[in-house]
Amino acid sequence: MSLNLDKSGWKRVTLRDVVRHVTDRVDAETSGLERFLAGEHIPSGSLSIADWGVIGRDPIGPMFYKRFKPGHVLYVSRRTYLRKVAVPEFEGITGEKTFVLETLDKNLLLQEFLPFVLSAERFHAYAIAHSRGSVNPYLNWGELAAYEFDLPPVDEQQRLADLLWALERHKAELGGQVSTIEAAMQRFLADSFRVASGSHRKIIDLCTDVIGGIWGSAEGEAEVDVLALGPRVYADGATQLTTDGSPVRSVSRRQAEVRLVRDGDIILERSGGSPSQPVGRVVIAHGDPAPCIPTDFQRLLRPNREVVEPRFLFWRLRHDWVAGVTRNYAKKTTNITNLSVKDYIARSIAVPSIADQTHLLGRVSSFEDTLTSVAGERSEIDVLRRSLHDQVFGGAE
Repeated sequence: MSLNLDKSGWKRVTLRDVVRHVTDRVDAETSGLERFLAGEHIPSGSLSIADWGVIGRDPIGPMFYKRFKPGHVLYVSRRTYLRKVAVPEFEGITGEKTFVLETLDKNLLLQEFLPFVLSAERFHAYAIAHSRGSVNPYLNWGELAAYEFDLPPVDEQQRLADLLWALERHKAELGGQVSTIEAAMQRFLADSFRVASGSHRKIIDLCTDVIGGIWGSAEGEAEVDVLALGPRVYADGATQLTTDGSPVRSVSRRQAEVRLVRDGDIILERSGGSPSQPVGRVVIAHGDPAPCIPTDFQRLLRPNREVVEPRFLFWRLRHDWVAGVTRNYAKKTTNITNLSVKDYIARSIAVPSIADQTHLLGRVSSFEDTLTSVAGERSEIDVLRRSLHDQVFGGAE
C-alpha cells in the first residue's frame, strides 16, 4: 500500500518544538487515583494497555509519582530497545523513567498523531543510539527532546492518524480474539483433564528420559557446536520450539548425544519467572529441529510414546502452568524463581488411553488452527503498519 506522500510542505522540527513533558507530581496514596503503570504493564509494539497495577493492593515504588491522563502518550525511557509506547484510556500514576507527553499546540501537532512519531523505527533507532548506560540503558529528556523529524501539516496529520489508528484498533480486536480463543481452549483443557479417565501415573514415569541442561563453552572450544536454548524460546506464549536467536555454544560429543532435542521433546523451564509470570513454562519440539540443547535453567522431558502422546503431556504441563500449579513447586532465591523439578514431575496425573488422548488432541488442533489464522492476520497488519510508518517517518537510519 503506497501513500503517495508529497512531503514538500512538511516542516523539520524537534520534539522540544512541539511536545511538552508533563510533570504533574502527586502522592500515590493520597491522590485518589486507583491505577498505576509500571514498565511491565506497557507492551512492546502496541499502543493499547490491557494491564495495570492497583494502588493500595499491589506493590508500588517510591518513584511512582507522575500523573497521566487519558490520551497522554507514555514512553518508557529505560531499556529503549524494548520499544514501549502507549496511550492510556484512564487516569493514573507512572514512574519517573516513563515520560508523559502531550502536544504543545494542537494547531502544530495533533495529540493523536504523536504516538506514531514515537512508534516509528526511525525514532527507536535514535533512542537506542542515544541511550546511556550498558546494563540498564536509559534516555534522558534532553536527548529525547532533541529528536528531529519531518512534521506534516495538521490536516495531513489527521488523515494519517485516522489510518494508523484504524490499524491499531483492528490489531487490538484481533488480540482480543486471540485472548478469547485461548481462554476457551484453556477451559476445554481444564474440563477434559478434570474428568479424564485412565490410570494415574507420575509424570516422571511417563518419560523415558529427564535430562538436565548445560551452558557449554564458547563456540569452537569443544567437540560439537550446537544452539543453546535460552528464555526466548518461551517468548510471546510460544508453544512450539523455535531456535531463532539462540546462541551457538560448544559441548563434548557425549554431552550433545544425550541432550540433542528430538521431535516430541518437551523443554521445561526450571529457573526464571516473575511475580506475574510463574516459572515452569514449556515448549515442544516438532519435526526435525536444528541441532540444539537445553541450558542450565531448563530440563528436557522425553515422553514415552508407548504410554503417552508427547503433545498430550505437553498440553497437560502447559495447562498446569497457566492454571498456576507450578507456583506450588517454586522457590525464590534472590531475584530468581526456581522450580523443584523433582517434586513437580513426581505428581500423578490421569493418563487416558492413546485413542482418547488422540481425540483430545484433535480438538486442541482445531483451536490451534484458529489461533494460527488470527495470528497470520495480525502479522499482516504488523507488516502493513511498519510499511506505512516507514513511508511517513522514514526507516531506521
